[in-house]
Amino acid sequence: AIATPLLMLGVYTLAFKYIFKVRWPGVGDSPIDFALQLFAGLIIFQAAAECAGRSSRIIAEQPHLVKKVVFPLALLPWAVVINALFHAAVSLALLMLVALLWGVQAQVQWLLLPWVLLPLALLLWGMSLLLATLGVFMRDLPQVVTLLIGLLQFLTPVFFPTSSLPPMVQSLIGWNPITVYIEQLRAWLFGVAPSPSINMWCQSLAVSAVMALLAYALFKRVRRGFADVI
Repeated sequence: AIATPLLMLGVYTLAFKYIFKVRWPGVGDSPIDFALQLFAGLIIFQAAAECAGRSSRIIAEQPHLVKKVVFPLALLPWAVVINALFHAAVSLALLMLVALLWGVQAQVQWLLLPWVLLPLALLLWGMSLLLATLGVFMRDLPQVVTLLIGLLQFLTPVFFPTSSLPPMVQSLIGWNPITVYIEQLRAWLFGVAPSPSINMWCQSLAVSAVMALLAYALFKRVRRGFADVI
């Protein structure tokens, strides 16, 4: 939970800060300042990537729960989501500790971070349930998901702020539902962007709820066919 994100952070900081010479607008030129911004993005993206990577086979690999036991299969993705959020919480605590040691002033709004990120849990569950449902019928889905995760890592503002992009590209990146959570986390921790408003939080919650409802509707529609396929 601690060693893995630190190792990734060190590698990415070395690559983007010193090899590709990436500069982060509005923050200091220190590698620590850069690493803090990068780490904030990695926390959210890695939580989504972990859920996506593990969810596509979570129902298909539990045939006894599908055929022999009356079990609410829609709960299975929550196991993946809770595990990912636990690791994200550990990484977030580590990020805040390093930020404090580096001299970033603690803000009262830090206490509200769990509420800001609450819609993320609903979004991850909806995504996980959708992939778990499709994975029952599409056995090659894990390979496709792995490819998409690698591509989305560079279409998500992990290594750069959206403000540094041209307006047209900002609109494109804005369609990525993970973008808003990364920007919110950075804004509340470091104040490098306008703090999330109630309207933005409600929009995030609405998008997450729609995603979850659509995934659950698909799951309910095809649930009876799981046993035949598995």
